[in-house]
Amino acid sequence: MPAPTTLDDRQALIDAGLALLRGHGAETFTVNDVLAEAGLSTRAFYRHFASKEALVLAVYEQDARRSSARLRDRMTASGSIRGALEVWIDETLALGFAPARAKRTRPLAREGLHLQAQFPQEFAKIVAGIIDPLVAVLQLVPTADPERDARTMHTICWSLVQEKLAGGKLTREEARAHARRFCLPVIGEHA
Repeated sequence: MPAPTTLDDRQALIDAGLALLRGHGAETFTVNDVLAEAGLSTRAFYRHFASKEALVLAVYEQDARRSSARLRDRMTASGSIRGALEVWIDETLALGFAPARAKRTRPLAREGLHLQAQFPQEFAKIVAGIIDPLVAVLQLVPTADPERDARTMHTICWSLVQEKLAGGKLTREEARAHARRFCLPVIGEHA
């Protein structure tokens, strides 16, 4: 069997970080916990990450990349501007309203505020990656301000996700109706 590569080690550390985030949150686990979970050495950890916080950022980035790729595929398959916008809303809301996705989102959302303060440029790139598919759709709408409208839509939908993750009683259908009430008028006649 070939020896693991440094990319395998990096992924093993990210996977271990995600498992620990889900179980305990970042504030309660240590680099040693990550190493034990991944079965790797301290040297392997610091070859890839400068700190535990940098590992948590990598976990957040990986999750955002996967979500963004899934989102782009679904939006493209929708076949219309309205369909793409509705997919974006539904996928964003699923982060808090679909039980399996919410379980994964909850620990990452808790860490998001810390990451945003500690790694502002990197965090801004993550958010841009999430919003970029929506910006691309809004560029097809002559009356839209794609960047600003996409950020506003993201703020609306993310606030609903946060409300749900915090124990809010809003149903997924109620959240969807609320988000659509604010977002669909942006696309006007394309709705």
